[in-house]
Amino acid sequence: MSYLISSKNPLLVFAKIDDKKPHWLVALLLAYTFLILGQIIGYFARMPFESAINSVISPVWQSTISLFIRLIFANIFIIGCVFLWVHLYEKRPLSYLGFKKKNFAELYLKGILCGILMFSTVVAVMAVFQLVTWENGNPMLQGVKVLFPTLVLLSGFVIQGATEEILCRGWLMPILSARYNLSVGVFLSSSLFGMLHAFNQNVTVFAVINIILVGVFFSLFALRQGSLWGACALHSVWNWLQGNFFGFQGSGQDVGPTIMNLKEIGPEWITGGAFGPEGGSVCSLVICIGIGTILYLNGNDIKKIKSIQL
Repeated sequence: MSYLISSKNPLLVFAKIDDKKPHWLVALLLAYTFLILGQIIGYFARMPFESAINSVISPVWQSTISLFIRLIFANIFIIGCVFLWVHLYEKRPLSYLGFKKKNFAELYLKGILCGILMFSTVVAVMAVFQLVTWENGNPMLQGVKVLFPTLVLLSGFVIQGATEEILCRGWLMPILSARYNLSVGVFLSSSLFGMLHAFNQNVTVFAVINIILVGVFFSLFALRQGSLWGACALHSVWNWLQGNFFGFQGSGQDVGPTIMNLKEIGPEWITGGAFGPEGGSVCSLVICIGIGTILYLNGNDIKKIKSIQL
């Protein structure tokens, strides 16, 4: 089997067989199938573990272990579905999902640093304009004493962040780019990414738009690196910082113990309100700056990528 590889973008690699590059609607339905099937399998696989949580006395560890189990089992089987499809049906090496071995540690570290910089900027802007304050929560679930439980959850978010990146940026974006063009691949994969969060608690239209913008940024970040490692790291660190470090809602959901415990104050369209900062215009601004920065840094390379016929 032959492959057409973009020297500018190792991420955009796909078999030159038309029937393996599905129509956009079929591709989206396949992505949802991977998601739903993986979650169903994960639900039944985690049930024996969840039943054992009641034996854990500490409320810190009850919430930590419960969330950790859900993060692992709700996502690892989704990855398995994608891997099986790519290996058995598309007959592509799994490395073609964006996990090249060269410099993977450096790429992952860059993703971590970018995630820290971006979300910390969101919080810093909100702090400067007095849009955040301290929240008096359960003292057993906040502060430096819960550092270790939050680090345990970080390992869970490593899996969770990687799952969404593999599904949206590693698999869906390249095959849509192969059939149509890069712009369609980025837009539709980012739109799916946004819709995956559309049924979260406290979601708003503004929040979904922001998640789509985040998806565009993750796509451009992965394309710039020619790898999925950095995007996985950025995604995971972003989620962990938002909930388990700063104490906000994570895309509308409670994410357990937190080192700091901040809450938004002020207009929800600016702060994100109950959905978390991802639902506010401060986050929109930081994301758009990130998108603009990558486009500026890539310059003509982006135009060359768009002209590639896969």
